Amino acid sequence: PTRYGEREIFNTKQLVLRVFMILTWTLATSFAAPRRATSPRASEIAVNVAWFRSAKAALRAALAAEAGVLSADAAALVTALSSVNPTRPDPSVDYDLWSGTFSLESASLTPPGGGVVQSGAAEVEVTPDSLHLSAAVRSAVGSEDELSLSLRGSLSATCCDELELRCEPLALEAAGESCAEGEALVDAVAAATGLSFRAVSEARWEADVPTLYLAQLFLDQELHVLQWSADSTAAGGEAREMGEASHAVDPARLLVLLRPR
Repeated sequence: PTRYGEREIFNTKQLVLRVFMILTWTLATSFAAPRRATSPRASEIAVNVAWFRSAKAALRAALAAEAGVLSADAAALVTALSSVNPTRPDPSVDYDLWSGTFSLESASLTPPGGGVVQSGAAEVEVTPDSLHLSAAVRSAVGSEDELSLSLRGSLSATCCDELELRCEPLALEAAGESCAEGEALVDAVAAATGLSFRAVSEARWEADVPTLYLAQLFLDQELHVLQWSADSTAAGGEAREMGEASHAVDPARLLVLLRPR
């Protein structure tokens, strides 16, 4: 009975998410149309606010159900949210929205098919000119030993919907003086990310990280969706001005940040 109940709950969540997808694409089509000269009616604003709240709740539930992994439906929901984002965020001025403390709800530190997984939610501290991501990673199989992961960098706005992160070395550190599986786990992280780590002590390793560009797909008071890239995608700003998504969504490079409740 318990297994049947869990399966029924899971199927219900999937059904709810698919219903939201249908509503999302319908709404996205209406938002993509040329803007009218007259102001929207109050009743329309109320409906849209309610929809955005429900859509964000559906995304939160989908991430929780899949342990942070973005399903195809959840990624499509992010695409639609990006297309109809009402705030049209400008990172050069919207500091109050994209700075603060966030929880990284997506399993963005778990590479597909890699030997390492993100252990729990990561914390991200963002200021108008810096970013610090702290998390823990462990082996996908075998040992439960963990390494703490820390990434810091200087942050700046490069265009209408993009942030540039000039990274300091990515650090992996074992708890205490050493970790039994430390070196093997570092090797797994290196294989999954393509980074080259060097030992700076018996329990700490570092790797240089290239400058990253963070495209802002969605931004409001509680949800911040970013997509990282090693190349600037500033040219996508023209598409956003036309009411279209300026960045193709890649689930493997998404960062879904939520403000703690």
